[in-house]
Amino acid sequence: MSMVIEKARQALLKYPLCDHCLGRLFASRGFMMSNEERGRSIKNVLFMEALNSSSGTYDEALLLALARSGHRESLMFLRRIGRDIKPQVCFICGGLFDRINLGAIVAKVKELINTSGIEFSSLQVGSTVSRAIIDNEVKVSTELGITSSESIKRELNRIIGKALVTELGRQYSRSNPDVIVKVNAMDGSVSVEVMPIYVEARYRKLLRGIPQVGGNSLARVVSEFMSQLKPASTVIHVAGVEGPEVRVLGSGRPMVIEVDRPLNRRIPAMGGVLNGVQLFDIKLANKSRVREIKSRAGELRRIYRVLVKLQGSASEEQFKSLEDYFTNRQVTQLVGRERRVRLVYRLRVRPVSGGVVELIVDSQGGFSVRRFINGEGTEPSIPGVLGLGAVPIEIDILNIAG
Repeated sequence: MSMVIEKARQALLKYPLCDHCLGRLFASRGFMMSNEERGRSIKNVLFMEALNSSSGTYDEALLLALARSGHRESLMFLRRIGRDIKPQVCFICGGLFDRINLGAIVAKVKELINTSGIEFSSLQVGSTVSRAIIDNEVKVSTELGITSSESIKRELNRIIGKALVTELGRQYSRSNPDVIVKVNAMDGSVSVEVMPIYVEARYRKLLRGIPQVGGNSLARVVSEFMSQLKPASTVIHVAGVEGPEVRVLGSGRPMVIEVDRPLNRRIPAMGGVLNGVQLFDIKLANKSRVREIKSRAGELRRIYRVLVKLQGSASEEQFKSLEDYFTNRQVTQLVGRERRVRLVYRLRVRPVSGGVVELIVDSQGGFSVRRFINGEGTEPSIPGVLGLGAVPIEIDILNIAG
């Protein structure tokens, strides 16, 4: 504690500091105290040290410094001995803590929330102060070699946050708030930023002709599903890509829906099918799931059903040989400049009629079944091994693992 008192003495002898700013220099010392209480206590100890009752002397320089910082007892003592000292504005905050009006800030936030109809259960506060305050704060800490301080913005966030939590009856969240209340501490202006919701789901595309994005697309249908949340916009993050002509059946494909600035935050019931799209396994997620879902797309094993028109005829023995060849077989595909090596675990061939066959392809994720069938940039491929041209007619995804 002697180090704290000595550093505080040095600080006050050089700069007038309010209770908040002095206490904040030693924020990591003395738990269960506010910075204002800590600063006030330190000044009281210095005041007692400045008055040496045993000798009847006093430390005039320290008393003057305390008085200039607004310490009431020092001002009173000096007045009794004929020294009328006028307190000076705090060097760091410039009197900000005396000017800030918590009641007005809370009232503005309440009005913003009520007029916009924002639904939320947790909040966080972010404050703005002038560059000069930040520079002065760093200057004092650096000059005195103090490493126990916290920033003025953090203290303001805490003070404003406590007032809002009390008045609004909401929780304070440092990691995952529903809204962030932004306060300009210099002029008292406020704004409320509604944080996005991340919704994890799987989807089935039951009709052909639905792209993932664009006009009549998966993204458009998802936006309609999420309209009950009253968002500014929605963005889908999908584990992989399929063409518009490909149906997604069975277990569906994973995705995360980013719902931007929703006024409502309760996930709506989304049963049934809308424009050929079905969402299911719906649950709240977080932003990290976007990265996880997209990075794992190439790992998700999938099963395709493909109707293929062969440009020629093949025997049952050839089909059986094809199945045997593509059992746990590595396949290399060139997509643009990217060279992909993927595994085909299993292939089943069933003749249908008129040179049309049904293929069931069990493969690793990130595999282009269309290129595998028509042979484009793929080695080995269906036409390469079978010795016949092949054209995919219909493609369905029957299952995507994960």
